[in-house]
Amino acid sequence: MDNYKTLLEKKEYDLLLSLTEGDLSPAGLSYRASAYLAKGDAKQAFNILNAHRDELYKVNPLKTMKSIFELRFILKEFEEAYDDLEHFENLPYVSQEVEEYLHALPKLIRTEERNSSLSDKYSEEEIIEKLSDKSDDYEIISTLNIIGPWRAKDYVRSLVALVTGQKSSLVRTYALMYLIAAKYDKEIALIKNGKTFNIVPARIDPPFTGKEFEDFREKLDEAINDPSVSNVAKKLLNDYIFELFPETLPLEKEGPVYLLAFSALAHEYLSSEFDLVKECEEKSVNLEEVKALIEKVKEVRKAESTLHY
Repeated sequence: MDNYKTLLEKKEYDLLLSLTEGDLSPAGLSYRASAYLAKGDAKQAFNILNAHRDELYKVNPLKTMKSIFELRFILKEFEEAYDDLEHFENLPYVSQEVEEYLHALPKLIRTEERNSSLSDKYSEEEIIEKLSDKSDDYEIISTLNIIGPWRAKDYVRSLVALVTGQKSSLVRTYALMYLIAAKYDKEIALIKNGKTFNIVPARIDPPFTGKEFEDFREKLDEAINDPSVSNVAKKLLNDYIFELFPETLPLEKEGPVYLLAFSALAHEYLSSEFDLVKECEEKSVNLEEVKALIEKVKEVRKAESTLHY
């Protein structure tokens, strides 16, 4: 699998396709589809995943669904996407994360369908103009939503200019996420929160993805055991991750501290009782570390950037 990953990173797509031929393992199928997608053959990539979607779903349900729907959007197969949604909805319960994604899918499909229709109304030159410094933040983000991450590779130069430019932190972060989607493999400098990040977008994971993030969200649900409080905690977590990105959080290493901090913040947000001292004692978690994280999250929230127009 490491060899497959290396070949993909080195853009040795034909060699990767040769080596994965006949490899029906989840890794083999995933990297084979990725190679076809990188070569611009989204249909073949989709066919590979779709032909084995039930086996892949058993191994990694959330990743499988996201890959299937992302490829449907690239191919502009929206009616088929609704059929896929019905298929996955009829499968047995797996996890809260899967249920949340399924719940969000109808709106996501409608949005992608609408944005696809809107993007057809603008020429490439008009979109590039809308992504320039001349546009305000609202228009830039609206345009990004219209083109979608699936077409990000067509506007790499504009995206790089946004990431390295003087627009708001929100715009620069969104543009970075699109460069990640475009698998841009050159180093760029992003200045954010007083720090300079020299990064290669193709080599970093987008926020709100990965096993560590998914596991932590599941632990939040288990620890809080109240849907309303849990939803607020996850929203606060997502906001915090976005504001710090491309920094990453040690959710696995310092999990207990983060669980109690975001539980406390969610209860405070909803004005509900939460005995932090007692919770820390019962779970053998350092109270001062939790308090310090709570204050840091609050400071970041106060400093959250806003859109300029």
